[in-house]
Amino acid sequence: MDDTTQQLWDCRWPDPVAIKVAADRILASRDEDDPGINRKLRVHVEADSPSKAEDLTSVLLITPWAVERIYWTQQWQSPAVIHAAPLEIDENGRVASGQGVLLETSQRTIPVLIAWEPETGHHFIETLLHSVRDYDSPEQVMAALRDEQKVPITKKSLTQHLEKKISRRGLFGFLD
Repeated sequence: MDDTTQQLWDCRWPDPVAIKVAADRILASRDEDDPGINRKLRVHVEADSPSKAEDLTSVLLITPWAVERIYWTQQWQSPAVIHAAPLEIDENGRVASGQGVLLETSQRTIPVLIAWEPETGHHFIETLLHSVRDYDSPEQVMAALRDEQKVPITKKSLTQHLEKKISRRGLFGFLD
């Protein structure tokens, strides 16, 4: 879809410091007793491997609410995104935050959310861990993230169960 002529993107130079400042501001605005926030965990930005996608710049952002990969595109005017419906525009005429799109790179297509913060302009968020409540430090989060990426979790689907042969005795353990 190419309706980018009506879209105003506020893309800026990739700035990990600005991402940290924005995340700290967001954290300060959240309720102190919010159950989705791990107050033991501080906001931490870590450089990402440049080999993830050659036409994107990215960092890992560890926050007290999630772990996200933040992407900035090299195409400052209109990022290469795929969307099913026309992108919504905010009250300032910019492409609105919170919309899910597919970010196209030369290597892959990544499901992301469009984000905009005053400190950073438009960027894209890929959530890697939805909950960080069980961690005390960014180092623990990074270790868990590395472990999760090494060992893919495979859940047995119903069709896998239906294809295996079972005895009558094994029927009781059918969905184990």
